[in-house]
Amino acid sequence: MSTFDPRQLHERFRDPNGTPGEVFVTAHRGDFLSCGKVVTAENSVRAVERARDLGVDMVEVDVHRIADGSLVVIHDRTLERTTDATGEVAALTRSDLRAIELVHPTTRAPLGCHIPSLEAVFAALGPQMMINVELKSGVELLTDVATLAERCGVSAQVTVKTNLRDGTDFTTIRKMIDACTAPVDVIPVIIDSADGFEGFERAVRILRPNCVECVVDYEFGADDGYSLLARRGMTLDGGVLFSPRARRLAVEHNVRLFVNTLYVNPVTNGNHQWNGGRSCELGRVVPDAVYGFWIAHGATVIQTDEAPFVLAWLRAAGFHS
Repeated sequence: MSTFDPRQLHERFRDPNGTPGEVFVTAHRGDFLSCGKVVTAENSVRAVERARDLGVDMVEVDVHRIADGSLVVIHDRTLERTTDATGEVAALTRSDLRAIELVHPTTRAPLGCHIPSLEAVFAALGPQMMINVELKSGVELLTDVATLAERCGVSAQVTVKTNLRDGTDFTTIRKMIDACTAPVDVIPVIIDSADGFEGFERAVRILRPNCVECVVDYEFGADDGYSLLARRGMTLDGGVLFSPRARRLAVEHNVRLFVNTLYVNPVTNGNHQWNGGRSCELGRVVPDAVYGFWIAHGATVIQTDEAPFVLAWLRAAGFHS
């Protein structure tokens, strides 16, 4: 029998201190990968439905505004990587969407689906699964997403996130949140190498979020000490965003720490590490060294590219009902 709180999932998500021992799983761009291989289109309705049917707690999607003002779900600002078309996403109109097919990003094989509207993705959530909407066209989309969520009847299930790379001040975002007629739940993205503990603390105190996504940007080869793991770019302690003082602040303000274990290789593509080298690629081989490590360091939300595997592991370990 489950020991977890029987309240609605969205209520439990927003009360981490009230749900000790429960870890929430977020499917990154939907459930579209299996063992690192693409099985359906990322950010598609089908990927969202697969995540829902798995029993994932939250699905993460990326949203842009297009030329006619509609909100559509796609990661890149251009069409080339994931569709059979070219050009800027922002130049599209809603009538263009059915003519553009989503494709495999490597083989270019058609995947039998199209760029969805945000309304279509909201409709695929079902009554329980939450959604984390990343604002790809800028933080000003916050109000539009909140308004659309209210119109679709899913406000309680919706969170939005932004990494604030446009330099927007936390105080400005707080004013935007307060001005929304519909409730809006913002998950700020904090990068340890850029924002440090001070940025984390400011986000918590000013935005008053229920959850913070913590990017552990541990540089490859930064440590010339004795530890082979550190020299290979693997964090040994989770960094400042998972430090004891960050965890104390999170408990004080009833905030979840969210770690993103997505597949990424910063050595070859120059991206942020995101997870200090403790990613899904390693997690499938040594789950204790990834999912167990992050839980031990305070994470209560794990965003993953391998949702079925992570859910099964968490359930077996007693961290998911």
